[in-house]
Amino acid sequence: MKQHFRVGGLLASAALAALMPAQAFAQDTSETDAAIEDIVVTAQFRQESVQKAALSIDVLSAQTLQEAGVAQATDLARLSPGVQIAQGGTALQIYVRGAGDFSTTGYSNSAVAQNYDGVFAARTQYVAGTFFDLERIEILKGPQGTLYGRNATGGALNILPVQPQLGEFEGYVSAGVQNYNGFSAEGAINIPVGEKSALRASFQGVSREGYISDGTDDDKHHSFRLQFKTEPTDTVTLRLGLNYQHIGGRGPGKVIYAPTAPNAPGIATPQPILPDDRWTSIGDTLNALIAQTTAPPGIYPLDMSETYQDMDVWGVNAHLDWDLGPATLTIIPAYQSVSIDSLALPALYFSTNNPFTDDPSTSDTQTLEVRLGHADDRLKWVLGGYFFNEDQDSYSAVRLGFASDTAFVAKLNTRSYAAFGELTYSLTDALRLTGGLRYTNETKTVDAHRYAFMGSAGCVAGGTGPDQSCELLTSAGTNVEGKYEANRVNYKIGAEFDAGPDSLLYASMVTGFKSGGQSNADLDPYRPEEVTAYTLGTKNRFFDRLIQFNAELFYMDYKDRQENFSALDRGGAQVSSLFNAGKAVAKGASADLMIFPTDNDQLRFAVEYTESKYKEFVYRNYRAANPSARTACPVTAITGGTATTGFWTIDCTGFQLPRTPKWSGTVSYNHSFDLANGATIDFSPDMTFSSSRWLSAEFVENARAKGYALFNASLTYRSPDDNYSIQLFVRNIGDKAVYTGTQQYPFIANYNGLDIAPPRTYGARIRASF
Repeated sequence: MKQHFRVGGLLASAALAALMPAQAFAQDTSETDAAIEDIVVTAQFRQESVQKAALSIDVLSAQTLQEAGVAQATDLARLSPGVQIAQGGTALQIYVRGAGDFSTTGYSNSAVAQNYDGVFAARTQYVAGTFFDLERIEILKGPQGTLYGRNATGGALNILPVQPQLGEFEGYVSAGVQNYNGFSAEGAINIPVGEKSALRASFQGVSREGYISDGTDDDKHHSFRLQFKTEPTDTVTLRLGLNYQHIGGRGPGKVIYAPTAPNAPGIATPQPILPDDRWTSIGDTLNALIAQTTAPPGIYPLDMSETYQDMDVWGVNAHLDWDLGPATLTIIPAYQSVSIDSLALPALYFSTNNPFTDDPSTSDTQTLEVRLGHADDRLKWVLGGYFFNEDQDSYSAVRLGFASDTAFVAKLNTRSYAAFGELTYSLTDALRLTGGLRYTNETKTVDAHRYAFMGSAGCVAGGTGPDQSCELLTSAGTNVEGKYEANRVNYKIGAEFDAGPDSLLYASMVTGFKSGGQSNADLDPYRPEEVTAYTLGTKNRFFDRLIQFNAELFYMDYKDRQENFSALDRGGAQVSSLFNAGKAVAKGASADLMIFPTDNDQLRFAVEYTESKYKEFVYRNYRAANPSARTACPVTAITGGTATTGFWTIDCTGFQLPRTPKWSGTVSYNHSFDLANGATIDFSPDMTFSSSRWLSAEFVENARAKGYALFNASLTYRSPDDNYSIQLFVRNIGDKAVYTGTQQYPFIANYNGLDIAPPRTYGARIRASF
């Protein structure tokens, strides 16, 4: 309770400060040039200063991304409080303020929408290799149901590349080395084509060995981007883009973390996991336990050397802006293709290929967004329409031996139409009101089949399926098929008030929803997830922009919240189980303070507090054996239970939402040393911290991760003309183990393979501009 009062008092003080006369914070800055610069964002489909945007947003500039060495999405968790990012197989698992998605298959969508160059990414793999030559990254927190639509209940991640610059021939090259035999190179060249057009080509290549002992958790990718921009008239701007990525290597891996003993018939208590074993693969330890297990029979050992990923990702998009006078017309057509060929052995054998034909899983998506917009001092509005169509060939195999050896083959289609509008009207010079609506119609079709491999328990004598497999029908006697439709109206209501020239107060109520559908399992369809979020915030700059203080209160109320983990379905197949957990709430506060005490010093404190819990989370378990050892939630037997109705009820009501720590934040400092020749040296230490958190909604005892504090530092020399720089860096100085995700092994209760953040890394990077 005292913590709530402290946080509330902090925000109340900020609000009072914002209401005080601006002159009270003025001082003579004639002897200093230090000041916080404006960052322009387009999160609300118009250009505006981030300090004037009445929404919760973290903006990571190009310089911030370069200095932090961001090469992939998981690196962003170090820079934004309240954001947790893990790699679930080839897919990203992004959680913001309790909203996220654990699923690694094609049957669901992330609760945090990822957008590359203004285009929504149907699959998270589409943005995997895009973190180079960027203008900025915008992280929007809370539902974005009006402007960004479905699948944005947790927020949005906007990745914005540097656009071609007219009339300029320029570019850069950069190269870096680090331990684990890491090498990276990237660059860009901007070429003018006449006076009104330009080309920009950029690339990135990364090769690094794995952090985990079996060679997994490596990074081997190369990416290429080509853009053409032209302004044939003063009122028309056209930009065309092509991007390609290849992601290879061993792919993500998992380690063992066992503060308490696992539980299964016939196994011995494992040896304690010593500090030096933290980045040791789960494989050897798991195989030793499998060898000791007396039941179930015929479990496959895991050969970790077989893991790999081979993904090809490419897309094209166009962006037309036409100033019609009263409004600007924007048209954004796009196509994206994702091909996923991978084998992961996290805590089970999981392949994304068709096991009968060896074809990779694929996603082909077409989108079109058309909108009109206008902004002046009195009125700002946008009106638009959106079309989305995704076709997937979704394949996977979960091979656990005789007990469960299953292939999943499906064709999926998702089609969505939306119309949206948002308007901000100035009642006075200082007071503005905002209202927004979005109507969405979406349809999902599923034609899915499940097969037990010949020789397994579900197909001992062989069958009529491919390679003599046996099709596993549902309890209704059919394959998994159906059509699922949803119609939703989401809205936004907001108000904002200029309490001073550099002080903003804002409040909003916003709704959003995340798609429902059917997983390839003998389980009920999962309903759309819905959320209503309430926000009260303030943004301020004091002492002629030498101090910036932003703070926010938020409350997020979930209905039919979606959860996912591996479990048995009614037919006994081990599946990725998508289901609705009922009601949940996440509430808290954030504060972000930046100080420029001198021309050469910058200090930042950012912290977020989130209190979350399930108000209603009850589900059924279809495993005949008592699942008490597999969860910390209360378990109750179902009287007369069967494989169809379930044998057990599990009640996780009251538990904290997964990957939602109560406290998270970052502290950073930068001091610039001015050299006599005009060059500078920047010393930049920083610290990222988080309190303890659950890593999955199974609430397994060994999936409770401890809190952490990570320390990093860099030293950067910049030439007098800033044409080149040399940086030395070290991250995770204390070599701390930070666990980011988990998966429980199906037949050994409380035995988890965990995703782990990088160990201590160090290296150097050089960058030259021309």
